[in-house]
Amino acid sequence: MVTIFLFWLRFLESRKNEQFYLAYDFCKKLRKLQKNTNNAMEMEASTIDRKDFFRLVGVSFGAIVLQNCLSGCSTSSTPEPSPTIPTDFSVNVNNANFTALRNAGGFVRTNGVIIARTQQGGFIAVSQACTHQGTAVNYVASNNTFFCPNHGSVFTSDGEVQTGPATKPLTRYKTSYDPSTGDVRVYP
Repeated sequence: MVTIFLFWLRFLESRKNEQFYLAYDFCKKLRKLQKNTNNAMEMEASTIDRKDFFRLVGVSFGAIVLQNCLSGCSTSSTPEPSPTIPTDFSVNVNNANFTALRNAGGFVRTNGVIIARTQQGGFIAVSQACTHQGTAVNYVASNNTFFCPNHGSVFTSDGEVQTGPATKPLTRYKTSYDPSTGDVRVYP
């Protein structure tokens, strides 16, 4: 019995949500009940009869299903990720990690920011986390936009929402480029 709950507990733990914590509390109560039951059963017998086993499994399964159904009726939504504002930083296009910025249409992600080189040769930088669910966005050079591969949100080069489900814009950062050193500065 406890093995079934440990399996569910491991599954829910990987999701780290409200269901995990409810199942964890339920499992702790079940272990306490099992200890008390085991002490009483040691006097009578060392096993549980089939009827009691299926009753406990049924109640446990019903509790899990009920909790999932009730959590689906929740009116609260997942909070939108808030991008962290990085400090002023620079990258060098001659560095092996940033060579994609040497070419028009190339982009890199660093410090929570996506830096892209436009077809015209300029640089743009926005927060890399989609404001819908935090997935890292990609730069699409052909139309100078940022695309979220998770749910299809599209953002303009200024970070404004062009196509949802995202509703908030990406944070836009200023950039400056020094061609003599190859440094691209990103700052708020």
